[in-house]
Amino acid sequence: MFERFTRNARRVITSGVAIATERGAAKAGPEHLLLGLAGDERSTGARVLAEYGVTAAVLRAAEATPPGRAGLTDAEITALRAVGVDAEEVFRLVEEAFGPDAWDGADQPQPPRRRGHFGAPVDQRAKKVIELGLHEAVALRHREINSGHLLLALLKHGMTGPMSVVLTEHGVTYDDAKRRVLLAQYEAA
Repeated sequence: MFERFTRNARRVITSGVAIATERGAAKAGPEHLLLGLAGDERSTGARVLAEYGVTAAVLRAAEATPPGRAGLTDAEITALRAVGVDAEEVFRLVEEAFGPDAWDGADQPQPPRRRGHFGAPVDQRAKKVIELGLHEAVALRHREINSGHLLLALLKHGMTGPMSVVLTEHGVTYDDAKRRVLLAQYEAA
């Protein structure tokens, strides 16, 4: 299957694995693939993200923003409130049941695990994204899998945490990104 990936798509996956390795992650996940994609400015996927104002720098800045209480961002707490969940009451009940130290360390990143010289393999979620990239290309009747297909796969699979917030805040949706990827493919042809 990997032979059907364009040079840019291969570079996105390789960059994602390199980013995971640099960070000491046990395996590369979708978030690493998204960073690799956004960082390859020559690729279709990165150009589409840039149209929304999403760049590797924006994604890295979002990751650097410390999470709020219990590891939740302000946007996530606001979303909970929007569906009727009183986050403050949940926090109070957890502390009442488990003590005031219940949240200690919940928002602290775990120390990176160092990998061997060869880097981190991809995790199951990233494998699913790569597989979905193939499905996107087939559905669009494209012979090769490029970074635009990987972007669509990442959006279809779903992102979590700060990167999800960035994509939402910048208005990145699967349907609109698909339209832009198709337009970019058409213009490149």
